Amino acid sequence: MLIAVGYLIRRSVEESPVFEDLQRRRKESSAPLRELLKTHKRSVLLTAIIFIGNNAAGYLLIAFFATYAVTVLEMDRPTVLLATTLASFGWLVFTLWGGRISDRLGRVRTFQIGYTFLALWAVPMWFLIDTADIVWYFVALFVMTFGLGLSYGPQASLYAEMFPANVRYSGVSIGYALGAILGGAFAPMIAEALLGATGKSWMIGVYIAVAAVVSLVGVSLVKETKGVDLRA
Repeated sequence: MLIAVGYLIRRSVEESPVFEDLQRRRKESSAPLRELLKTHKRSVLLTAIIFIGNNAAGYLLIAFFATYAVTVLEMDRPTVLLATTLASFGWLVFTLWGGRISDRLGRVRTFQIGYTFLALWAVPMWFLIDTADIVWYFVALFVMTFGLGLSYGPQASLYAEMFPANVRYSGVSIGYALGAILGGAFAPMIAEALLGATGKSWMIGVYIAVAAVVSLVGVSLVKETKGVDLRA
């Protein structure tokens, strides 16, 4: 059902003027993947690195925190799931806000604020979670979504502006996929391993903080893209 809805929506959306212009100049994009790997490897690598911190923390938010609260802290499952869902709405709100303020502050600066906050909050939030109090559990996750939103809202704009039109789709999709693999694919497994090896939940926070710092360094290596000509 969702696939059908997505297909119908996509069919009703016109291509961007930039892409339509590129189709008219097809010779300039005859081998986008070859050109991408030849001249834009650095940008692909940076897009992957920039996504690692957000994707790792995001996966833990939606797939690990509730399990930890129920199985380790023995909190009530329905209440935990409700609190996790409500806290996750913060991610939506702050993502929209992050995209908006990036038009004023710049993509890179917005990312930097988001990842700095995420790195600083990653460890302290575990002391709230470990109280096994549902209110503090909700607060810990909701505050975390501030950093997640600001490091996700500007992503589409930043990635699109990092690549010229003829390799933009390939560059963004490959970089995003690599970032998802390096960030979120192994995050729950790493979290479980850290918890099992140390018995200290805040070590998972250290892992999130390290991932956020890695992405912070990556985005700081990108020259501000706001205002670039997408047709270039």
